[in-house]
Amino acid sequence: MLTIESLFSSNGFLGQLRAIVHMSSSHDKSASAERGQSAKSKSQEMGRRLCRRRITRPEPGSLYDIMHDHAGSSLYVVPICWTDLHSQLLGANFAERPAITTPVPDLAAGRWLEPSKMAQNLTSELHTLIRREASPARAFCKNRAIKHIMSTLFPATLSRPKTGAELNLYFGQRVFRKVVRIPCLWKSPSGAGTSFDSCPTLPPTSFSQAPPTACDAGTEYAPDMPILAYISRSQLAAIRKNLYGVVRGPANTPNEPVARLQRLRSKMLIPANIEHDPYIIAILLAMAQAHFYHDSSSRPTSQSQAGAQNTIRMPPASFRDIKVQVITHDEGNESTPNFVVYTAVVTATFLNRFMFPHKAPKSRADDDAAIGMDISYTPVSFWPILGLKERLAKALGREIAGDPMYGDPDHIGLWDPLLEPQHPPAYPTVTLKRRRADRGLLAEVLNSSFEEEPPSSPDDRPVLSPAAKRRRTTRSVNPLEVC
Repeated sequence: MLTIESLFSSNGFLGQLRAIVHMSSSHDKSASAERGQSAKSKSQEMGRRLCRRRITRPEPGSLYDIMHDHAGSSLYVVPICWTDLHSQLLGANFAERPAITTPVPDLAAGRWLEPSKMAQNLTSELHTLIRREASPARAFCKNRAIKHIMSTLFPATLSRPKTGAELNLYFGQRVFRKVVRIPCLWKSPSGAGTSFDSCPTLPPTSFSQAPPTACDAGTEYAPDMPILAYISRSQLAAIRKNLYGVVRGPANTPNEPVARLQRLRSKMLIPANIEHDPYIIAILLAMAQAHFYHDSSSRPTSQSQAGAQNTIRMPPASFRDIKVQVITHDEGNESTPNFVVYTAVVTATFLNRFMFPHKAPKSRADDDAAIGMDISYTPVSFWPILGLKERLAKALGREIAGDPMYGDPDHIGLWDPLLEPQHPPAYPTVTLKRRRADRGLLAEVLNSSFEEEPPSSPDDRPVLSPAAKRRRTTRSVNPLEVC
């Protein structure tokens, strides 16, 4: 009977079979070892990555801590969507100053002054600002009017505004491009020779020392830096009203439920007090940040998308206190309209809060009020136009208006340019020679009237008749008759 050993009696065959089994087992062992090593290296890599990511606990009172405490509120939004809650949490305080109503001209009762061409143009531009209309054409006219008024009253510092300025807002290592839009922006006068179309920036390496041009000019501003902004309240209200769009339903039907919801969202953006608008806080903050931050974007400013969020790497800036201002005006008030000048000194502590949102910086004087932003606003009366420059100069300060030229604070410097000079009536002088010449011309006219030919037929009607035809005479026509 055959056995299994007899079938595989050849030793060579058994050796080959054992070699094949050994090779397969060794290959499985090496593959498992390689898989183990790769898994181990991956786990080590993940461990190193997890060790690199450290969760920084925000300090109490920092911006991150404030957003954590109000997680249900929309705080991390663009400035046009800021509400009164942003003003409260950022510590912004609005303080109204007494209205500036002097100087005014002291005129006797019943005395009439004739305005000059300059005064008429300024009056027309002021009436343009007062109108409440918020159409795009009216907004363009208001921007043109405020530029003309400021360049006329302060030609040395406010003669070159930038229309349609768009400033960046910096938050930690992120930059939100072109989120703060300003209809008109004026920059520091020391940069009059530079282009106003470029982004106002300074390299971060120059933060530690003051620019030499600012020291030479005797002002705290660096060259070509924003110092004054203009905003129209009606235009701002129109932007908020049309901020949220509504997609129409099937067959182009109106979507009323969504439209009502969007109107409610727009209504929530309206401040309780129009004088304490949170968008003014964003404008002042963006203007102050523009003095220190350097735009490191490789793309041109015109190609960068508005509202785009980018991550930036920059060394910590050495901030200092910066004074910035915003001017606006009443609209719809024909009787007693006012300019409103907002002034704020944005402190280095407040700027550090946005540079390091996970930290709660303390002020140098250990004063909690200095952590926020103190904003004062001053009403300045429109009328009378005589003294308007001096009234605005009191509100804007010496950085824009310059030092007073006169010792009397109630002196009106534009008295002569705004009034038409009253010249005495000029009467023509009549001489004896001119009288004789006039008599000669009159005699010539009278003599020529008797030299006309008599009518050739009885049907001819007199010349004075309406239906009669005028006859052509042979005499030459005197130029005095044509006139």
